[in-house]
Amino acid sequence: MAEPAHRGAYPPGQARERFLEQQPTYWLKRCYQSLRRAVDAGLREYGLTLSQREVLLALYEEGPLDQTALRERSGLEQSSLSRLVDGLARRGLIVLRAGADRRVRIASITNTGRDLLQTTPGASELGGEIMVAGLSLSEQQELIRLLRRCSDNLTERDGTRLPAAER
Repeated sequence: MAEPAHRGAYPPGQARERFLEQQPTYWLKRCYQSLRRAVDAGLREYGLTLSQREVLLALYEEGPLDQTALRERSGLEQSSLSRLVDGLARRGLIVLRAGADRRVRIASITNTGRDLLQTTPGASELGGEIMVAGLSLSEQQELIRLLRRCSDNLTERDGTRLPAAER
């Protein structure tokens, strides 16, 4: 028999566990958290986190960006991004300069940052193979198809549309 519709958090216990076991959002979050831990552990030897690497990668691929663009690309809150960017600048991996509006800071990757980025493995290399271990090629392709569909559903609903390269 199906669980009744429920709004809000289930109280701890078996009903909550049964509910969560059937939720794709629960498993996607668990998978992301595990992938994030694996990637961060792999990047630790380079002195980077995944968020730091993503900012370096954005600057490498797109050139100088203001912090609003970096925040949108990274998904980080403004205060978290500011701390991250300041830390990268202190390490000489990026430089910050004032924009036309003095309140806006423009970040650019340095040669040191570019060199470090080019020596570090990405999330796909650090966690991708582990994540799909035991899945056949057709299962991996189906997983990608379904995740892409879920992403499209969510982006169409909130009115945003990712560039084709990010879809």
